[in-house]
Amino acid sequence: MSEVLDTEANLIGRLNVPEFDTLSDDLRQLIEQHGGDNWIRALSLNPDTARRFTQYFEKLFSVANGRLPIDERELIAVVVSRTNGCGLCAIHHAHALGEALRDRVQARRIALDYHLAELSPRQLALAEIAEAITTSPRAITGKDFDRLRSLGLDDADILEAVETASWFNHTNRIFIATGVVPDEKYFSALA
Repeated sequence: MSEVLDTEANLIGRLNVPEFDTLSDDLRQLIEQHGGDNWIRALSLNPDTARRFTQYFEKLFSVANGRLPIDERELIAVVVSRTNGCGLCAIHHAHALGEALRDRVQARRIALDYHLAELSPRQLALAEIAEAITTSPRAITGKDFDRLRSLGLDDADILEAVETASWFNHTNRIFIATGVVPDEKYFSALA
């Protein structure tokens, strides 16, 4: 990994992140809502970015909302993040996938290489479309969508899968470029 700055406030990445107590009340509350994780602390440098990002994230990953079950959205997030090499998002969402599946071992297998995990046909199709969106979106054809339809997804579900994979490609690029380091709690939580 490229250089990480030496000061306490900057141990989370390449940007000069403000100290928590210097932030506005609403931004401190937003950070606390998201567990004080490094990703939200890094985004606090630009409050508008932090607000936009969390608003989209909260809607896309709401357990109660969404067309696809949360475990399928987390599966997509993990596959995209692993494919892109975004350690921050891969470990964070592998943890969330483990909770959604109630199976941390399976989540770790998927995060390491979904080809080695025993996935259902639907999970495998979602993982493969997520990987294709990440690596070669122009190669996706109607046959890929027909496969998803044959596994019980309708077109609105497919659009949400595409949206989830696309949003994670966006997210991964932010955190890879800024060098945000995964929080220690995710390493111990998956051990």
